[in-house]
Amino acid sequence: MLRLIAPCDAYLPSYTEACDEYSAFPRRAGNPFSDPRSTDLLAKYERYRQARDLPPGYVGSTTLWLVDDEAQRFLGQIDIRHQLTDSLRLYGGHIGYAVRLGEWNKGYGTLMLSLALPHAQALGIRRCLITCDDDNPGSARVMEKNGFTLGDKVNNVIDGYPIITRRYWKTL
Repeated sequence: MLRLIAPCDAYLPSYTEACDEYSAFPRRAGNPFSDPRSTDLLAKYERYRQARDLPPGYVGSTTLWLVDDEAQRFLGQIDIRHQLTDSLRLYGGHIGYAVRLGEWNKGYGTLMLSLALPHAQALGIRRCLITCDDDNPGSARVMEKNGFTLGDKVNNVIDGYPIITRRYWKTL
């Protein structure tokens, strides 16, 4: 059974494998998963959920993992930011997600986002913003399949790279 869960020890080995997959595949965007060998990952996620002891400019967020119970496998992560900052309005939005590298193009991003929307609504998010790079049609399709509408495109510089960001909105 595929489901969203709070991060937990049972899936930490599979999460670590997913983190290693990204580390072996260098990309401009880097690794979307935190290395659990360098931080107490579960404690970090709890601090963010409670919006406690966060770095300057960061907001509280709820992290959920998409897992396959039968295979005991971590498939992806979705983060729901409890509020927006000015910078998140331009890039990032309320929700960010990443699918395990070996599981791309199997519909898991679409499923994960659909399962996360009730959680976002329960957090009080009524008008939800999600963004993606303009050159990421797969992520744009995930948003569109979940009823998000392209609001606009904005020019950004992220980590020194100029990019065009698509901003998608949905009323929850």
